[in-house]
Amino acid sequence: MKKIQFKQIFLFLFLLTGIIYISNTWSPSSYAYFLKDHLGYEEIKPDFGQARPVRSDEWAVVTPMTQATVRNHFERYNKTSLYQEDLRINYGLPIADWGIIFKPTMWLYGLVNPAYAYSFHWFAIFSLFIGGYAFLFTKFGATNKIALLLSFGLYFTGFSQFWWNEKGPLIALFPWVIIPFFLKIKPIWQLSLFYYFAVSWLLTNLYPPVQISLAFVGFIVLLLLQPKLFKLPTFVYLLIFAGLAAGTAALYLYDYLKETSATVYPGGRHFSGGNVPSRFWLSWLFPGINFSWSYKDLIGMNMSEVGAVGMYYYISVLCLLNYKNFHTLWLEKENQKIFVGLTIAFFMQCAWMFLPVPANVGMILLWDNVQPLRMQFASGVILTFLVFYTANIVGIVFSWHRLLLLLIIATAGWGFFKYTIAPTRWEDLVFLPIIGLAYLAARNKPHRAHSAIIIASVIFGTLFFGRFNPLQSAWPIFNLEDNHVVKYLRNEEKVNDNLLVVTDLPGATANGFGFRSLSHVTPVPHMDFWKKSFPETSADELNYIFNRYSHINPYPSLRPSLRQADSLEVPINRFSKMKNAVAVQNYSSKLDKIGMFNIDKIYADAVVFNGWGGWQGEMKSRDIEIMVEPPSPHQIEWITTIRSDLPRNTANKISALNGFRLTLPRSDGTLPHCLSLISVDQKTGVRYLMDNPPTLPYCQSSIN
Repeated sequence: MKKIQFKQIFLFLFLLTGIIYISNTWSPSSYAYFLKDHLGYEEIKPDFGQARPVRSDEWAVVTPMTQATVRNHFERYNKTSLYQEDLRINYGLPIADWGIIFKPTMWLYGLVNPAYAYSFHWFAIFSLFIGGYAFLFTKFGATNKIALLLSFGLYFTGFSQFWWNEKGPLIALFPWVIIPFFLKIKPIWQLSLFYYFAVSWLLTNLYPPVQISLAFVGFIVLLLLQPKLFKLPTFVYLLIFAGLAAGTAALYLYDYLKETSATVYPGGRHFSGGNVPSRFWLSWLFPGINFSWSYKDLIGMNMSEVGAVGMYYYISVLCLLNYKNFHTLWLEKENQKIFVGLTIAFFMQCAWMFLPVPANVGMILLWDNVQPLRMQFASGVILTFLVFYTANIVGIVFSWHRLLLLLIIATAGWGFFKYTIAPTRWEDLVFLPIIGLAYLAARNKPHRAHSAIIIASVIFGTLFFGRFNPLQSAWPIFNLEDNHVVKYLRNEEKVNDNLLVVTDLPGATANGFGFRSLSHVTPVPHMDFWKKSFPETSADELNYIFNRYSHINPYPSLRPSLRQADSLEVPINRFSKMKNAVAVQNYSSKLDKIGMFNIDKIYADAVVFNGWGGWQGEMKSRDIEIMVEPPSPHQIEWITTIRSDLPRNTANKISALNGFRLTLPRSDGTLPHCLSLISVDQKTGVRYLMDNPPTLPYCQSSIN
């Protein structure tokens, strides 16, 4: 009766949470960062938490691509884009084609306002994660309550939270691929459900490094718990349906896979094992040692990259395990098999992450396609299975001296591995009172000791990791009125032959907003377009720069170049007319100073400056006068840019549209001896001298 009551209460609360979540159109999106810091929508912010700039894979790619799909009326080819790209890509999008059958979390698109559909998708992904992993934990012997706690524990870890709003679908759907084989239904239905969920897993978010590593987890789980699947003829049927699932996904993504396989990046990348820093496995035991409470990394890496599957549950079990009963793991052959199997699987994963295993060895399990750092989540799943299974069989001793040992080790871990690099960061010690309260609650109730330490670990994980992703209403993502910045952009698009060419609109954000924009993200290259645009560029250089997954960034440079493996820049003046700066020999030294500029980039043949001027008149009447020594032999061009920081940091009469970038050609790639920039309102004649960067002197004027 109590078991049924618990299920009913949990389901009621879960459904109530879903209703509240979706009715508020909440999501884990950090898109508000783009709206505020790039378009000046000051009033838009999450209802809880804050937008994370580091999650650009979401707010600059996945969410804008979803917006573009909605604006494109869910058609396959993006007619709103300059590149007319195929939207059947690695990121699952709600395209209205036969693939939508395998994307159940996206079925509300086209039926309700997309804000509700977007919110439903993310709550469904969360639900699938919690329910799926809880189900698997029950198969390793967990009660329903403990299984749910462990599932939430896995959810509130660094990897899950730091990658959630982009890779959440592929880690959430994984359990459902193998769950059918545990259901008491006919084999044909097991195989059919396996096929469906496998295709869904691949199409909702295709990212082979994580999927290959999780497929290994699925193989181990089925091998240990459902060994009959690997007997003939069942195993043959399993291979057939697995092949059908892979074939269906490949058929759907055929054009994308074909084009991507021939690219420079990601192309046919292969990896060897090793090179994962030791601080990562230490963070399994001490989850917060690599970053602060405010999510600032402490080891010089991208914040998302430092996310591991770390829980204080692991170290708690190490300290509280009843080692006198360890022999019970060997009393039954089934227990021994599961313990040994999970242990071997875990150490195989560790070997790939930490040892220099050759790529040709990794090819046996396709791990040569898995960056060692991307093995993090799969290894965390296996480790959690192993730790729970061991503790559940052997038992927990929650005595005061064991508690003292745990407190000492947790404190020492903080002291050795975090205090030494961040002496003012003490947030890891929050675990100490939590586990202390857990001890007080369970000290006279040995049967509750295991659940008590899991609860303590989950509470810490919720406090430490649960604040990373915001609760952001999706309403402004899909239903937003144009502000003055967006109206300016729409005019720029209109006057430039229906093509928006501006800087600082990251990723696919411009197209997501409805612009036919040069800046975009193209998962597959458009080589014919670039060959036509840059006929003077050699074939080899063109291939190296453009034949890749690309964030395309318009920039006032003189020629195209590569910023990083997945990001390139293209000269603005090939696609939009830039303004010419007026070279002057002198200027009034009594000019008031409003505005400033800094050195943005130095090339072999040019220097680009980024700044803002004191213009207060119409856009079309704005100009820049420049005095430079030695004089430039070529025309100096500039372009207006958006500076959304200006309304917050300057007088109200200076707007976000006062930004600019100026390109100064230089034959030797060095800075000029001196430089002065003057903003000019041609209509009013008002001139302001801009502040120079400290390292670049003004040119002296002879006019007082």
